[in-house]
Amino acid sequence: RLPYYLFSFFNQTNPSAMVMVRTVPSISKLKLIILTVGIFLISSFNHVIIASEIAESASSSSPSDTTCGADGQCHHDDRSRESTADNSHNEDATKTDGIHSVWAFKDSFSKLGSSWTSVLGEYISVVGNADGKDIRGDVYADSGLEEGLLLLQLMVKDIASQSQENELAWTFRTSPLHDFGKTTDDILLAFLRWSMVDNSGNENNGGDGCSLIGGVNKYVSTSSEKVNVSKAFRRLTAYVQWMESVSEDLLHAPLTHASVANSLSIFSIHATHDLCGRLIWWVNLGKTDIYQMKTQPPRETTRMFVWVAHLLFLDEGAQTKGLVVVDDMSHIGFWEYMTMLPLHVGISVDRFLISVTPLKAKNVVLMHRPKWAEIGYSLLSWFLTSKMKIRVTMVERGEEIDVLNKVVGGAEFIPTEFSNVKGEITADLISIHR
Repeated sequence: RLPYYLFSFFNQTNPSAMVMVRTVPSISKLKLIILTVGIFLISSFNHVIIASEIAESASSSSPSDTTCGADGQCHHDDRSRESTADNSHNEDATKTDGIHSVWAFKDSFSKLGSSWTSVLGEYISVVGNADGKDIRGDVYADSGLEEGLLLLQLMVKDIASQSQENELAWTFRTSPLHDFGKTTDDILLAFLRWSMVDNSGNENNGGDGCSLIGGVNKYVSTSSEKVNVSKAFRRLTAYVQWMESVSEDLLHAPLTHASVANSLSIFSIHATHDLCGRLIWWVNLGKTDIYQMKTQPPRETTRMFVWVAHLLFLDEGAQTKGLVVVDDMSHIGFWEYMTMLPLHVGISVDRFLISVTPLKAKNVVLMHRPKWAEIGYSLLSWFLTSKMKIRVTMVERGEEIDVLNKVVGGAEFIPTEFSNVKGEITADLISIHR
């Protein structure tokens, strides 16, 4: 952590610099210095950036279709850019956000009642806990999963006995086990396998005959493989605590496929396996009914994501081979994306998916990215490890089919309803579950 006085000068220009230091104490000093200087320069020249954006806006719209209110905010009225019936988005739609620079991206969060440093800090915390850590003094099972399961069961029994509140929480009452035909031990095994994956820190790209982008998990299930039970228990504890934090939402009605079917029909998502047996989670914002997403209670969206998360992490392919996420962002606008859910709910769900569940992503594929998303990722990438950066694949326009073939193995592994890449799967794991 850098001393406070080193940032006093920059703090006068942009107080957010100090927030960054407090939020991310583990980041290297050199990165913090460079990033703070960058913030300072952006602040110093923001009038140039804003002026250029105003000029660009003025040149692309006529006086007759631009109106300005008393608050000084100008709005371009172009009905041809409204969402169509199938909720598709296009590149031009992102221009209405006016986010073409880091400064504009930073300023946009104030309209959400937050700040970019606060949100960035949250996501740095989220991705920082994605893989978990081995800690000195951790308890290991020396003879594989069977011993690991016995030790983890004892840890669960011990913490459950410490209070009535713990006893209730550790019954896994909020987990949709019945709907998936699973038991508590299936959840424990998922967390144990998560703690075993890629323990050596080496990606198994091309191993086990898999040449797809991202490769497969380095997973050894033999009795000679040591299992870090303490690491699994820490992650499991985070899972139980998060599930209890939304227990009112989850216990509102039994968490089943039927109870989230309406939300699933709104949000275009699919789950399939690829050529290497990995689980692929397809997210298609272009075919998601954004209006319905915003109008339904956030509780229903949370319930849907919790149900989907269990479908994913209880899948054997995801546990042993790995998970790949393919996200077609469809050039969605910043405001439209950020207001699908209340900001704090969206961050909470992301934390659950990334740093609470026992899922390890081998690759995250981003298609049709809007400008604001590229800016956001460029900022976040400062705080990603090289291993995490390797797991991100950016797909450029015109390369969609070629790249996806290299990611999943061909059209026979892609849902027909996903984007415009001519997939061939008509029934995915979610529809089959129904």
